[in-house]
Amino acid sequence: MNDHFLWGSSISGGQCEGGYSSRGETVVDIMPQGKGIRFQYLNDPGKYLDHPDEWYPSRNGVEFYEHYKEDIALYAEMGFKALRFSVLWSRIFPTGEEENPSEEGLQFYDNVINELLKYHIEPVITTIHFDMPLWVVTKYNGFYNRETVDVYRKYVQTIVDRYADRVKYWISFCEINVMNHALYMVGGTIVPEGKDRNEVLLQCAYNKLLANASMVQICHDFDPAIKAGCEIAGAPVYTLHSSPEDYLLKLQEDRMNFRYGDVMAKGKIPFYFRKDLEKAGIEIRPEDEAYLAQNTLDFIAPSYYKSNLVSSEGTRTNPYLQETAFGWSIDPQGMRITLNELYERYEKPILIVENGLGTYDTVTDGKICDDYRIDYLKQHIAQVKKAVEEDGIDVIGYLTWAAMDVVSTSEGMMSKRYGFIYVDLDDRGNGTYARSRKKSFFWYKKVIASDGGDLENDIEY
Repeated sequence: MNDHFLWGSSISGGQCEGGYSSRGETVVDIMPQGKGIRFQYLNDPGKYLDHPDEWYPSRNGVEFYEHYKEDIALYAEMGFKALRFSVLWSRIFPTGEEENPSEEGLQFYDNVINELLKYHIEPVITTIHFDMPLWVVTKYNGFYNRETVDVYRKYVQTIVDRYADRVKYWISFCEINVMNHALYMVGGTIVPEGKDRNEVLLQCAYNKLLANASMVQICHDFDPAIKAGCEIAGAPVYTLHSSPEDYLLKLQEDRMNFRYGDVMAKGKIPFYFRKDLEKAGIEIRPEDEAYLAQNTLDFIAPSYYKSNLVSSEGTRTNPYLQETAFGWSIDPQGMRITLNELYERYEKPILIVENGLGTYDTVTDGKICDDYRIDYLKQHIAQVKKAVEEDGIDVIGYLTWAAMDVVSTSEGMMSKRYGFIYVDLDDRGNGTYARSRKKSFFWYKKVIASDGGDLENDIEY
C-alpha cells in the first residue's frame, strides 16, 4: 500500500459503549435480542417504544465507556493506524431539551481521542452509527421531519467545534442506504398510520442528504483540510440468469443503493431519483439543490460483507458462494468489484470502514483459534490489494469490523462475534467483560506491520 495507509478497525457507540446511566436512550437501546425478530423491530419498533420487560443488550454494550483505556491499549498493541468510532448524540444532548451540551459527555470523547492520539492512532468519527437518540424519534419522528436537519446541525456543530482540531476524518452516517430496509434504525422514523412507507422513506432520504451536506459544510468551514465522508453499504448485485428480466431487477436495486452516494458525491439529484421524489410529492427546493451541489463528500466510506443476488424467480441464494453461520454470502472478489464500482462512479478516495466475519467463536483452554476469521480477512485484503495495485483504485485505508466483540446489529447477540479481541459476555449479559486476544489479533498485527505484505504469516498461539 503506502506509508500513509490507514490500517485499523471500527467500533460503534450503540454496540460497544454502554454507560447507559450517563446518557440518553438511543434507537437501539429499546431493541430486544433475537436472531429471528430483531431486524423486524429495527424497521418498526412497535411495542418496544413502551419499554416492556425484556433484555436490551445495547444498553450495556461491552462497557467501552468503562474500559476505553484498556481497549485502546490493545488496539495500539496490534499496531492500528486508525480507529473509526461513533460519538453518541445522546451523550452530548441526553434529552434534547438542553440549551447547552453535556460537558461530561464531551469530555468522554476528548478522553477517547486523546488516548488514541497518544498511541498515534488516527481517530475517525461517525456522527450517527445506528445510534440516534430516541428523543429524536419521539419528538420529531426522525428525518421524516425536516426540523431534524437543524437539530442534527446543532449537534454536529458542537462536536466539530470540540474535536476537529484533532480529528481529520469525519463520517456523517453509517450505511445510509440500509435505511431502505431499516427505516427506524437508520432514519429514526416510524411510518405514520395511513402513510405509504416508500413515500416516507423518500422524504427521510431527502432530509438526510441535506443533513449530510450540513456536516460537510460545518467540517469545511472549520478547516478546509478536514475530510468529510459518508458510509455506504457496499454489496455488488448479481443476476441469477442472463435474462433481461433479471438485469432490470439488478438495475433497480443498484439505483436504490447508489441514489444516496450519487447525491452526496456528485452534488446532483440523478434523474431516476428525482422522478421518484416528484412522484411522492416531495418538494425539491432550488436552494436545497444548490446546497447539495456546494457540499459534496471528500471520500467514500464503504462497508463490505457480502454480495447480493436478484432473480425474477425470487431466488436470493447464490449457488456459487458459501455462506456464514448467519446466512451471509462469502464473496471476497465482491470486495474488488465494489471498490471498482464506487471508484468508477465517483472518482473519490475510498476508506473501507467495515469488513469482517460474524460467526460463533469457541474458547478452548483459554484460547480462541479463529482461523476461519483469518482466512476470511486474508482473502478480502488480497482483493483490496488487487484493486489498488492492478485496477488503480485510490484506497486510503482498510478498517475491519470490529476491533473487538460487540453487540451485533441485526440479532443483538454477543455470540455473533466479529472482533480480534474476545469479550467474556454471553447473549444474556452474563460474564466478566474480560478482554482476551484471539489468534486473529496476532495475525492482523503482522499484517499491519508488513503493510499488508504478509498475509500468509505463521502465527504461534
